[in-house]
Amino acid sequence: MISVVLASCRSADRLHDALTALLPQCRTLDAELIVARTNREPGEAADAALPEGCRLVRCPTGATIPEIRGAGLTAATGKWVALTEDNCVATPEWLTRLASGFTDGKQVVGGTMGNARPTRAIDGGAAFAEYGFFGPFQTPPRPRAPPLVTGANVAYHCSIVADVAAWALAGDWEDVIHHRLASRGAGFQIVPGATVEQNLSYAFGPFCRDRYEHGRDYARVRSRDLPRGRRLLLAATTPLLPPLLASRIWRNAGRAAPAAFLRSLPWTLAFLAAWAGGEAVGYLVPRSTP
Repeated sequence: MISVVLASCRSADRLHDALTALLPQCRTLDAELIVARTNREPGEAADAALPEGCRLVRCPTGATIPEIRGAGLTAATGKWVALTEDNCVATPEWLTRLASGFTDGKQVVGGTMGNARPTRAIDGGAAFAEYGFFGPFQTPPRPRAPPLVTGANVAYHCSIVADVAAWALAGDWEDVIHHRLASRGAGFQIVPGATVEQNLSYAFGPFCRDRYEHGRDYARVRSRDLPRGRRLLLAATTPLLPPLLASRIWRNAGRAAPAAFLRSLPWTLAFLAAWAGGEAVGYLVPRSTP
């Protein structure tokens, strides 16, 4: 059996859109569907919007996205556990295509990301800034490094789910988790046709704040075991990140839609700059080991 975990911390409308896309696929494949959801406000009825066929895992108000993912993964019972988020909608064949990668020797299977809201340039910039690394033209990873796989579009074999859940509950983001798995010899597979699309409309200030906070938290977790000199060096190089990351996004995703990429580029660079600022702070003020 396949389990699908939907990590949810956003409005009921976004949750409804995500479930509308997932439920038919889960029914076709007889897959377990788990919604791991944090209450957006104290006292919110988190299960009010759940249709029949979903199992709710309640998460504390204020839980981080890794913690929500970890709670859902802990509850899953499938041989393979697919993971996505409520800021996205799965394309109609997502789960079937993702499952085509569930082969012997693979423990982590990822798909590609797209944009469900291409009309506004700012939404395109947000989609490129957050998910442009996971486009259809990923370059081969460095030796001994895993391919880029996002936590919004990934599946794990049951043999590693418990470890992934524990690391996520400790606050680790997927890049840290996937490097750890690769160092242990886990097999990775990318399925280009297994696509999930970002489904949010953005305002500039709030998304800059979101990118700043994510960049800060990423660097804090990454810095836990780094010496002070290394952290200072990484902080000093963060101003280089926006153009470097934008060039990587162009290679991985922008080439598939060059007009949309160029139209969104000013927004993309602004959001990448917000991330870089947060990353610099995270290196300077790392989070202690749990």
